[in-house]
Amino acid sequence: MEDNAPSHNSCFTNQERENEGIPKAKWPPNSPDLNPIEHIWRLMKWRILRRRGQERITTPSEMERVLWEEWDKITIEEINHEIVKLPDIMIKCVAANGGNKFQS
Repeated sequence: MEDNAPSHNSCFTNQERENEGIPKAKWPPNSPDLNPIEHIWRLMKWRILRRRGQERITTPSEMERVLWEEWDKITIEEINHEIVKLPDIMIKCVAANGGNKFQS
């Protein structure tokens, strides 16, 4: 998701977007509250941290395995739950003048 973060706003990116006829989104920069995948990453992080008592992750390959295992456990219901919250989050964001200083 493009959120006008600096990495999404380079001259190259803007030129390629223009070349492809893709309009620039009006979106506040660095807005994790408005990006459902950020909430899914937080869920994954929590689940991985919860595993700490069960196993130690000591190598990149173990981390990759654990990431895939936890990714595969995410349900469509969990994803939909985050998407359904977006209208309320957008209202809160507008009320905060575009800020991210609220808890969803």
